[in-house]
Amino acid sequence: MKLNDFLSSLTSTSIQVTIVDLNTNTEITSMKASGYASLDEGILNREVKQWSVMSTTAIKVILESAETTTTEP
Repeated sequence: MKLNDFLSSLTSTSIQVTIVDLNTNTEITSMKASGYASLDEGILNREVKQWSVMSTTAIKVILESAETTTTEP
């Protein structure tokens, strides 16, 4: 499931969402669910690998790492 689909399906827009990269374990952003539309399209199109409930008002979403492409000469 893409991050855009995951976040748009949340029923509460006041949930605090922490988004993390899978390979680097680096936090990409932390925001209220209502602000998901302002994220970069590249982030919104990444696959959700895992998510967990951190508290009654917070979730953590781990995204598949961004693909890197190389061009052969």
